[in-house]
Amino acid sequence: MSRTLATTALFLLAACKTGSSNTLQGAAVMTGVALGAAAVERSQGGCIAICTNGTTCNGKTGLCEVLPCRGRCEADQHCEVSFTDSKCVAGGTGVTAVARGAETKTPAIVPVQLPNSSSAAPTIVPTAEQQPPK
Repeated sequence: MSRTLATTALFLLAACKTGSSNTLQGAAVMTGVALGAAAVERSQGGCIAICTNGTTCNGKTGLCEVLPCRGRCEADQHCEVSFTDSKCVAGGTGVTAVARGAETKTPAIVPVQLPNSSSAAPTIVPTAEQQPPK
């Protein structure tokens, strides 16, 4: 059995030979160019490779990461990920919280310097300090 496997491997290796001696040199040059391009892209905060559809570049690691649901959800949907599956379901995304309080508190504006009464400069009175009209 191992002799058949070795013969098959030898035939496959022989089938990979090309007719030109320049192929190995060309592959070495193109590999060097690709490594250089990846290094330049990474030094500028990009990814090592081009991220395909459904993935995004992680600038910290330089690797492509899969988006939730591969980025296929509509604007009014969100992605639910389980152990075996991920699917788009109705409902928007976002974090909501209930603000607890009995009254609205407006920040007070305190002037740093009182305006000069002899000048014609306008005086700004915060809404909270204005008297209601009678």
